[in-house]
Amino acid sequence: MFVPRSLKVKRSAHEDGKSCAAKKAKPEAEGPCADGAGDPVGAVVTEGAAAADGQGAGPCGQPAEACSVGPMQGAEDSPVSDEPVKSFSKTQRCAEPGEPVCVVCGRFGEYICDQTDADVCSLECKARHLLRAGQKGQKGQEEREAGAPPPAAYAYREHPFIAGLREDQVENLKRQLGISVQGQDVARPIVDFEHCGFPEALHANLKQSGYEVPTPIQMQMTPVGLLGRDILASADTGSGKTAAFLLPVIIRALFEVVIATPGRLLDILRQRSVDLRGVKIVVVDEADSMLKMGFQQQVLDVLENVPADCQTVLVSATVPASIEQLAARLLRDPVRIAAGKESLPCSSVRQVVLWVEDPAKKKKLFEILNDKKLFKPPVLVFVGCRLGADLLSEAVQKVTGLRSAAVHAEKPQAERTCVLEGLLDGGYEVVVSTGVLGRGLDLVSVTLVVNFDMPSSMDEYVHQQLHDRGTELTF
Repeated sequence: MFVPRSLKVKRSAHEDGKSCAAKKAKPEAEGPCADGAGDPVGAVVTEGAAAADGQGAGPCGQPAEACSVGPMQGAEDSPVSDEPVKSFSKTQRCAEPGEPVCVVCGRFGEYICDQTDADVCSLECKARHLLRAGQKGQKGQEEREAGAPPPAAYAYREHPFIAGLREDQVENLKRQLGISVQGQDVARPIVDFEHCGFPEALHANLKQSGYEVPTPIQMQMTPVGLLGRDILASADTGSGKTAAFLLPVIIRALFEVVIATPGRLLDILRQRSVDLRGVKIVVVDEADSMLKMGFQQQVLDVLENVPADCQTVLVSATVPASIEQLAARLLRDPVRIAAGKESLPCSSVRQVVLWVEDPAKKKKLFEILNDKKLFKPPVLVFVGCRLGADLLSEAVQKVTGLRSAAVHAEKPQAERTCVLEGLLDGGYEVVVSTGVLGRGLDLVSVTLVVNFDMPSSMDEYVHQQLHDRGTELTF
């Protein structure tokens, strides 16, 4: 079997100089790149879904500590490893905070590819990385040889159909769609994605992904975001807020996008592995959840590293007073957009409240899981604490025999991802979780949710509800 020789493990100092160094642990501030910053990026999206433990996606730029070390450099500090190079990404462990991550799968970036200096975790991901790099390089070379002109810069212009509407027609449209807008010189809502005048490739991808008609929040938020305005947006869970802010991000930042939780992004910034000085747009998603969990200062610390004139968007299902105060602090001449009725559960979900005393909760849950008419796997059970999630998951599996798993913020990211995949593809019949699974996740395969512990507020209940149709039981 052919093994690419450009991916090698550590060598001793007396061996030849053809190899690149493996990175069992990267020394900080060493190597020729130690004083430099990572690759610049065009957009930052801070997510609240996993903010409870500060974990998030790895950097899109190459870490400064990731410089390849020759056979005579750093050999004294690094012991020779007899461990063979890992062939597949699934055999590699997850990256710990501060460690390099694979540019393909996000696992521990144990090795450096000497062709690109990128972090990879295995031969499998190295091959995928080089294939992608080769495809990008070949496309660029073909365009240069063909003399293709660079693509024209996109600029949003109001579509003639929208411009031709009377003011009373626009207000009637907003009223029918439940759109509320506050701000100066606010762009009119679109009615179709074609009204945005997107590049053909993006428009085709929208159609292919099933985005036929924009939702109300997308109708109003997309044109406002494309014009570069600061935004405070709120809408019902499952209303399409994510696509509403991602479309302006894609247009303005192209492929240079960082998606991370605030704590993890701060770690990467301290490692000088990413440069945010060129950021054009910042999105704080699930802003109310992050503030409720005490991450406001981390968000502010991240924003200190971006240009003062970049576009800032705050997005949430609810807008409590704390979000209003944060918006007043961060946003310049913002447009406030609300779609639907704030802090109310989804109207298409059947809401049922069952009066159950604490000692009888487990028995009632087991009855529901054994009811053939009511039980439709997978079932998502929300609890109020991490220990409760572990104990209840074990009890469900022992008493009912159903495949069960627990998810909470103390679980490693790889384990949480595995459980989530099992929830969506049927690998688990019951998943017991704290609120970490209730924030912005599209649980399309879940039709039954049980709130084993009563949510502490209406806002929390909204975050932990189904996005489409189904039944939600609350003890």
